Amino acid sequence: MKTTIAIALFSAAMMTGLVPHAVHADPHAQFVNESGYAAVDPDRLRDEINGALSPANPRSAFLPAADIGPIPLSVFALEISEQALERVRYRLRYATNWVEAEPGGTPLPISYIEVVRFNLGPAIHQNLVDTLGRENVANASEFGVGPHAGWRLITRPVMGSRAMILAAGRMEMDAKVAQDEICFGAPCLDLGSPVEAAAAWGEMEPVSAVSENPWPVPSDNVVTSVVATDLLLGEIDSIESDMAPSDPQIPEWAIEAVIDVNLGQDEGMDAAYRWGGLLDDSVAAIWKRLASFSGIDGQPAVFGASAYECARGPEFAAPGEFCP
Repeated sequence: MKTTIAIALFSAAMMTGLVPHAVHADPHAQFVNESGYAAVDPDRLRDEINGALSPANPRSAFLPAADIGPIPLSVFALEISEQALERVRYRLRYATNWVEAEPGGTPLPISYIEVVRFNLGPAIHQNLVDTLGRENVANASEFGVGPHAGWRLITRPVMGSRAMILAAGRMEMDAKVAQDEICFGAPCLDLGSPVEAAAAWGEMEPVSAVSENPWPVPSDNVVTSVVATDLLLGEIDSIESDMAPSDPQIPEWAIEAVIDVNLGQDEGMDAAYRWGGLLDDSVAAIWKRLASFSGIDGQPAVFGASAYECARGPEFAAPGEFCP
């Protein structure tokens, strides 16, 4: 009954242009108000995102963010809302639920996205102090001072927008809590690479670094975290769910991604995602990887790889092969 009422309010809001506020009548809104998150104004966030993007095509009636998928949109929301940090690790998690727009109508996808950015600058500084001595290491401020921060967004496609923001929330995570957070099975604050160790990767091969979306021009020669997310996960608008369209519960995460930025000696980015919960008796999960560093021509060098986690037989298919 609650879901039916919420959808009725949502449909009325669409007619009046107040879509983002209608979600507060829906039980799904708890997503942006739990686990330390506090809701923020989705209209204001949407305006800030569009204002920070490059101008839209003047011949287009749509805003700059109209063609951006829900996952890169969420990373960009964090990036423009938080202070810049140089050495970070992102953990992205994504799920979809489907709701009935009207009795007997086609179910509509609702996307749930969580992006947490861990500041690894202090951990890198402490590691160098322990290794080289405090007198031989720059001040901690040179490594980046700022909180571990997270953002959650609920989005859905509407006419003219792939990911209209229905609700959003922000949180800051203290160091003690962050120590217990896990990224691909390893502590998120560890300085080792969870991406490298996560899967039996195939050969890294050159891939295109071109994104069609109007992201701001980067100041360095490495693919940014937002562009990396767009290249890896930008085509995803929804995924299959085994939940009934009338089920108001927040779905379980189907995709997890990790992005490491400047955690080595040189500038660089290493990102990957795991897409699990597949309705397949052979493949338990698909893994994709994207790595970038500055090329000899001053342009980003970008490489990609894949891996397949098996539902039976070996844990991973041999590089370049498929699961039995």
